[in-house]
Amino acid sequence: MNNEIRSLTGLRGIAALYVVSYHLHPTAGDGLIPTFFRHGYLAVDLFFVLSGFVMALNYGSMFRDGFTTTAYRAFLIKRIARVYPLYLFVTTCTAAIALLGGTTHIFDGPFPAIFTANVLMIQAWGIAPSIAHSAWSISTEWAAFLIFPLLVSILLYGRKAYASLGLISCLAGIIAVSLINSPLILGSQSLRNGPLDLCTFDSIGPLVRCIAGFSLGLLAYRLRSITRVQEILGSPPIAVTIGIAVLAATCIPRTDILLVMLYPPLIISLSLQRGLFAQVLSTRAIYTLGIWSYSIYLMHGPFSILQRVLAEGLARYSIPGAEITSTIVTSAIVVALSAIAYKAIEKPSRYLVQTLFRPRERSTEPSGNVIS
Repeated sequence: MNNEIRSLTGLRGIAALYVVSYHLHPTAGDGLIPTFFRHGYLAVDLFFVLSGFVMALNYGSMFRDGFTTTAYRAFLIKRIARVYPLYLFVTTCTAAIALLGGTTHIFDGPFPAIFTANVLMIQAWGIAPSIAHSAWSISTEWAAFLIFPLLVSILLYGRKAYASLGLISCLAGIIAVSLINSPLILGSQSLRNGPLDLCTFDSIGPLVRCIAGFSLGLLAYRLRSITRVQEILGSPPIAVTIGIAVLAATCIPRTDILLVMLYPPLIISLSLQRGLFAQVLSTRAIYTLGIWSYSIYLMHGPFSILQRVLAEGLARYSIPGAEITSTIVTSAIVVALSAIAYKAIEKPSRYLVQTLFRPRERSTEPSGNVIS
């Protein structure tokens, strides 16, 4: 892609590894390290905000002059090509394993209906559990993609008053998800590692969480167009300060909402590609992780079993650091397999879907500024 913002792609890679560490290395207590790992669930919210920003960057101009079916169709084709093939592969494989192992009962409902909802990517809309656990967020993002033109018209190109109301609505949604202990928000989820930790299928909490974060990303992109904002957030000292603030907040208990509020300025700052953190995230190794991030995120779930087996085996032989060592080894395996999945499934299938529909598309290809 031309003019790609490598630092944002690298940020995706770090976020994906953070989610992996969160699921593979459960911790207890309020110390710096346990808090850091426990806040890993908020990397999903970083994905939501980053997704909104990137969608605005790459596709917002398609709806600058209003809604058209041609632009909407082209947009959805590109999103399906990007997210659906690997999603379908992982979901189908997980469903097949559940069927062969006779464990479909754990999904609490008629499995054919659950599988259908998952194939349609609508399960997390209060309909059914996700067969592949991490896929719940892909389902909620699909909802955000479907209403993307509406969000663009209000938050990106609407009047300042509409954008302000949108920001207030985002904050209200985040606060509601964090503070309201209602079945409508919580559903059947009883265990949470933080106030925003909602992923149950039988409530609107996950959907609200996603749309609020996605909308914050759109608003962040709008703010980025303001020269004064670029001067402030693009200043290397300010950029470093924001990065340090985010890192510090991940280690401090009860900073969950603060962290989400820091994500938009962090993303704006990194998108300007100035400062130490932007340079580090743009390095080849981290950038490559960003390329593989979608595969890493979708495929890591089952490997928690491997991590536990390795940890127990190392502990049995009194090897120091059994937990962290098993987490590192398991994470390396996840990354290696994700690289294979990207090259063998994700990349070629994306090209195939776009090729199949390309003859019918008009020239609405975005400039492409970041891996989206």
